[in-house]
Amino acid sequence: MRHRAGLSLLLAVLAWPLSAAGQQRFPSDSGILNVHDFGAKGDGRTDDTAALVAAIAAAGTDTGAFFWRTRIVYLPPGTYLVSGPLIKRYANGKFGSGMILEGESEAKTTIKLADNAAGFGDVNAPRGVIMTTAKLLDGTPTSGGKDYTNKGEGNDAYENFVEHLTVDVGTGNPGAIGIDYLANNIGAIRDVRVIAPTGHGAIGIAMQRKWPGPALLQRVEVQGFDTGIAVANTEYGITMDHVRLLHQRKTGLANDSNSISAADLTIDAAGTAVANTAPGGIVTLTNSTFRRASEGAQAMSNSGVIVARDVSLDGFSAPPNAASPLTGFWQGQSWHPEQSSPAPSLADAPPLPADPVASWVNVLHYAKPSQPAPKDITDSLRQAMATGASTIYLPYGRYTISDGIEIPPTLRRIVGMNASITVTPDRKPEFARDTGMFQINQPGPPLVIERLAFDMTNLGDQLAVGVTARRDVTLRDIVTAGTSLLDRNAGGGRVFIEDVCCGSMRIAGPAPVFARQFDTEGGDTRILNEGSPLTILGLKTEGDCTVLDNRDGAVSNILGGLLYIVSAADPKVPAFRNKNATLQASFAEEAFDPNKRYTVYVQDGPHDRLAATYPTRGYGRLVPWLMTNH
Repeated sequence: MRHRAGLSLLLAVLAWPLSAAGQQRFPSDSGILNVHDFGAKGDGRTDDTAALVAAIAAAGTDTGAFFWRTRIVYLPPGTYLVSGPLIKRYANGKFGSGMILEGESEAKTTIKLADNAAGFGDVNAPRGVIMTTAKLLDGTPTSGGKDYTNKGEGNDAYENFVEHLTVDVGTGNPGAIGIDYLANNIGAIRDVRVIAPTGHGAIGIAMQRKWPGPALLQRVEVQGFDTGIAVANTEYGITMDHVRLLHQRKTGLANDSNSISAADLTIDAAGTAVANTAPGGIVTLTNSTFRRASEGAQAMSNSGVIVARDVSLDGFSAPPNAASPLTGFWQGQSWHPEQSSPAPSLADAPPLPADPVASWVNVLHYAKPSQPAPKDITDSLRQAMATGASTIYLPYGRYTISDGIEIPPTLRRIVGMNASITVTPDRKPEFARDTGMFQINQPGPPLVIERLAFDMTNLGDQLAVGVTARRDVTLRDIVTAGTSLLDRNAGGGRVFIEDVCCGSMRIAGPAPVFARQFDTEGGDTRILNEGSPLTILGLKTEGDCTVLDNRDGAVSNILGGLLYIVSAADPKVPAFRNKNATLQASFAEEAFDPNKRYTVYVQDGPHDRLAATYPTRGYGRLVPWLMTNH
């Protein structure tokens, strides 16, 4: 066992290229693309636009419905000077999804727009330094709200990520947008700063093209600009966690019609902190603070609904007779105080293990070299885990397993590099479909599983992750295609879900579950909660389904989101079932037809909540404050 661990460490070190100076975030044999290999200098003087665009284009072609098959583009430490937008296009010239830009850190990697760059001078026609786009997954350019404006918009903007870097829009660029962001189902801006020198820049992060979300902004700071973050359209919902908006000249957060869910949002307002400009817009705020940074600043302008759970106004006047911090909601200019009992809890995931990349173990070092792709890595995974390594990784690619994989307590991190795992048809007879592909059955330190696709497309149901042991588990940037996401039984530990699509989950027992940007799609019941504390910041559903079956002492908090049946609705199917449990929820319902919406929001015996009692949002509804308590 010790010999294997030493061999794995040696192989990982040998895989490290001495020529890739400063590369620290990923092993060189992980399948990522290093922009230096495409000619980028990162010296702050050379125009790196063409090199960066070439690396982005090389990350992946159009893989249709298998949207996760795209490579990470890595920018080592340096300042990358650009003179035009960074956009992904396929070889045929069409816009692509799957643009994943990863720097080393906010402090070490910067993408900087050249001063006085051509095309960024018109504040009335703003332009992104980074511009993520949607592919055309099906139909013509106008089907399903696609790219009829030739701006790369649509609802197939999967796997768009910007992480661990700073975007600087430079001087003399009044029409610059730091990140013109579009993502659907899975995608995040994470650990990013977007900055504009004083008096420069239009919008820090714009999400105004059709149709943004669901997507996650996490640990993001925007400094300067006219507007910090701007969101538009009626769907599909944006989640914000630990976001700072500082010194915007006009508006911190602008929302035109969408559903925004935010926790720990801080706005230092020189103009308006939050402008919720449309009657159908809903902003759900938890543990957030608005600070008055100038004499003429105002806390908000509101034409829709703004929900407050523990929101502090620093320097602004609170509504008459309102207790601080605020709990309740504004509908238009009218304040409605509410009581939140118990107060929603939203703990942060445990930190990643501090393993140097050179100590990570590549699962493929144990694979049979003669095996054709996709490789069966059942034994390879077990051997890599048996080394005692704290972190293992799967290079970008497609893999299969024939049996469930039990995670040992020594393993603390599994990094997927956008790899996919599928169960082979000739599975072991004892490997049941309701048994996890990954199984956490032994207690241990916190475990993180990230950047993996559990892919059972057209192969029948399968559970992705099963948790029976008292151990913290984080599922981050996970795709479940044809699989259920999670079964955490009564003996399982805490679970943290961050930016996950699209399977269902079942939870039980006293340990809490915390989710940030949870997209679950399909019919039947999407979440079964049998007695657990559950908090979801930013929930999105798609399909004629019961979103949550809440029972047996469960305490569930839905802190913002969007429900979308899409097709004809069965009026007997409620959005929520509640039995001997507590439910609090704030959300919007999207509907484009009166026959495609919920009739009953909560089925709770004599305490049913009918959808018709809530204010309309087109054919859908706005639900500022739904609460049932037993």
